[in-house]
Amino acid sequence: MLVGFGGHAKSVADCIELEGKYHIVGYTDVKASSDRYRYLGTDDALEAIFAGGITNAVVGIGYMGKGTIRQHLYRKLKDIGFNLPIIIDSSAVVSSSAVIDEGSFIGKGAVVNAEASIGKMTIINTKALVEHECIVEDFAHVAVGAVLCGQVKVGEAAFIGANATIIQCRNVNAGAIIPAGEVVR
Repeated sequence: MLVGFGGHAKSVADCIELEGKYHIVGYTDVKASSDRYRYLGTDDALEAIFAGGITNAVVGIGYMGKGTIRQHLYRKLKDIGFNLPIIIDSSAVVSSSAVIDEGSFIGKGAVVNAEASIGKMTIINTKALVEHECIVEDFAHVAVGAVLCGQVKVGEAAFIGANATIIQCRNVNAGAIIPAGEVVR
């Protein structure tokens, strides 16, 4: 089941369908917005959905408000008992020595290199590059085409904008927003 069904959810759903490991039974959101998947109601229905036998949930909301919406949903889903699987697109390259925590999404063409650590509920979006020994903490979002050179640390709920580059061995503070195209030296 997808929780939230905006633009990011469509990318996540595409990866889920291509992988074939999970079946999307529907989605929750503030209102019905797609004919492709069954609308299951608002987030008020989550407990009943879980009680009905659906135990996997994937948050389909991208970065909004310093990650607080994703943090709230994570806590709510975990309190109910949902499992939050890791979704990795088949075109992504993930090192066997990388560690990825629950609920994270690795998008199309993304690279997560040797000994990188990806926290829970993190988004590594389309064609993003997370180089060796990087640490991307919980609820962070590395946007489309962004580059983290080796040994970069991205704090909790930080946002790295599209095509931004963080040069090696730099730290991005928790909750920071690095604008699209920015270079952090």
